[in-house]
Amino acid sequence: MASRSFTRELFANLPPPSECLAILVGCAETLMFGLAGLHDPVAWAKSFGVPIDAPKDTGTAENQKTKKALVQAIAARNIQHGALILTFACYTRDRTALGLAVGYGVITTLADYVIVRNSGVEDLAPGHAI
Repeated sequence: MASRSFTRELFANLPPPSECLAILVGCAETLMFGLAGLHDPVAWAKSFGVPIDAPKDTGTAENQKTKKALVQAIAARNIQHGALILTFACYTRDRTALGLAVGYGVITTLADYVIVRNSGVEDLAPGHAI
């Protein structure tokens, strides 16, 4: 009997399932898609579908630097989006704003899919449609 009341109290204090899912998405966006890209841009770019090739001469060194900067900008965008989702899910608890933020994230994900499919590694493009 005690375990049943503990379970009721536990679930009574949890947010609704949609907010729990949003918290998970926000954490994944911030950690896996944001901080990981800032930590190791070369490996993250390869998994993203736009690999950064090793420079072969001094002419491509500047190109390499530009590609790393672009990948880090994508990672920073993901951190910002994850923080926004976490703010709406945990702090304001505004479901309408949360739904809009997640919806815009879906649009960004589809844009990433199209970009990687047309300009990157086509085999990695379906990973962006998830």
